Amino acid sequence: MAFSRRLSGKFLLGILYVAVFLVASQRLAECVAGRVSSDGSCASFPDTSNILAVVKTGASESYARIPTQIFTVLGCLQDFLIFSDMEQSLAGYHVRDSLDTVLDEAKDGNPEFDIYRRQKSCVVDQQSCSKFVSSGKGRSNEGWELDKYKNIHIVEKVYQLRPDYDWYLFIDADTYVLWHNLVEWLKMLEDPTNKKHYIGSEALYRDFPFAHGGSGYLLSQATIQDFAGNHSGIANQYDTKAKGVCCGDYLLSLALNETIGVGVSDARPTINGEKPYTIPYGPGEWCHPLEFEKHFYASTDVSRRPVLRFLDIYHEFVAPKLAPRRDDWDNLSQDVLYLDPAKKQQQHYPSWQEARAKKTNNNIQVSAVEKNAHRSFEDCARLCDATNDCFQFSYHDGACAYHRSFRLGKPAKKSDRGEQQWTSGWNVERIRAWIGEQKPCGEPAWPLAKSA
Repeated sequence: MAFSRRLSGKFLLGILYVAVFLVASQRLAECVAGRVSSDGSCASFPDTSNILAVVKTGASESYARIPTQIFTVLGCLQDFLIFSDMEQSLAGYHVRDSLDTVLDEAKDGNPEFDIYRRQKSCVVDQQSCSKFVSSGKGRSNEGWELDKYKNIHIVEKVYQLRPDYDWYLFIDADTYVLWHNLVEWLKMLEDPTNKKHYIGSEALYRDFPFAHGGSGYLLSQATIQDFAGNHSGIANQYDTKAKGVCCGDYLLSLALNETIGVGVSDARPTINGEKPYTIPYGPGEWCHPLEFEKHFYASTDVSRRPVLRFLDIYHEFVAPKLAPRRDDWDNLSQDVLYLDPAKKQQQHYPSWQEARAKKTNNNIQVSAVEKNAHRSFEDCARLCDATNDCFQFSYHDGACAYHRSFRLGKPAKKSDRGEQQWTSGWNVERIRAWIGEQKPCGEPAWPLAKSA
């Protein structure tokens, strides 16, 4: 009887799931067809007719993430393209396979393409087909391994499909775009039809700079035309090189540099890979405008203000949650570290903490509050109170850290052992006083990207 009740529950859940999916599919189809809802949420949307949005996803996540994109980032656009590692139809929209033109010599015998081959024969959802295979091989990051083959092929296919846009915006399926900010910023940049722009949040791999793909990056028409239009089959020239590197955004940067001599123009923090709870708020960011960032989904009310800045995100998402103390929480403090000398000698701390820790041993000029900071959360709090540039701090297992900017952070693993517990605190009064001292923000300071 218990089995029957469980089975009935699953059956009802299945009916509900199908009903919800059908409703969502109909709504998505309406968005794709360009029918704006009666609330007029797209009425004040800026003119994006010269910008093509290109979304990269994977078959295992497309149904989980693409609907959110269509409801938010893509909802008011007349045209956009979605690329995956398998051809699919989502709410009547074509999701293109970015890897169908990869050379056979790069795929054959390459275990990084196992998931690509497997998902083509999957008759249910991709996560179910990959669940036991991935865990059995110890390769839970199969999608990540495959992803690096996509970027250059996507650029090549985009040019073949849509060669006439001024700007091409490449984002992941969990990247949020602030369209008003983007349009205003691009007006400031040099002619995209004649100047070769490659703009993003700069990262390094093997000491080579590239635009971080998860944060999003921009290519101008001049760049994509020279790269993909004047170099037929450029993507295949890098197929076999992909296996030996970390990621596709790095490989694209390498190809742009080697082929047309274009390097990345760093646009941080306007383009960044932070989440609202990991963004550091302080003098360097407070008035700076945002463009798009990883993992930030928000209201579709795009008419709220023309230029969104870091301070707006702080007041909306962070300010109400700051407190003098929060247990089982890591607020990501790491500017200055004080470590327990006994545990340091036991090689207890990660090397990055060892390298950045402030040296207090045998230094008679160090104050007592610094020497005692590693002993407890309360000692760490006293250190922050006594340090003028400390906005927040955290304590964990004999490590006291403080930060010269402030951010919310994230939950930490709970522990019954006192020292093992993560505990964080904010000097709320100091933060409020600092904010009160800030002058009104002037005109947005947009990054002036270099071009070739």
